[in-house]
Amino acid sequence: MKGVDTAYFGIHLYSVAVEQPDKAFEDWAKQCKLGNLNSPTTSQLYEYRFLTVQEYIARFRRGKINQVLPEEAKTMTVEEALQAGRVAQINIRKLLTDNREKFQK
Repeated sequence: MKGVDTAYFGIHLYSVAVEQPDKAFEDWAKQCKLGNLNSPTTSQLYEYRFLTVQEYIARFRRGKINQVLPEEAKTMTVEEALQAGRVAQINIRKLLTDNREKFQK
């Protein structure tokens, strides 16, 4: 759903379409305890929430994460892993949500 914001540049008035998160997305992000709804990572996790953790990591994270990923976490969906948080004492949430360069492709 889009809203319209007004922006002033000098003496010109422009209307700018702004993406507003839908209710299902907001509810999902709150349920998974993802703070920033405007984050590209949060949007990406929502879009690919039904992939397994292993598939998500293969697409969007560095392969070396697989070295620390517990076997039981590999078959979980992204959504299940975010809700679980830690699996076999490994913080899966951090591996999926952290934007540091060492995790990203």
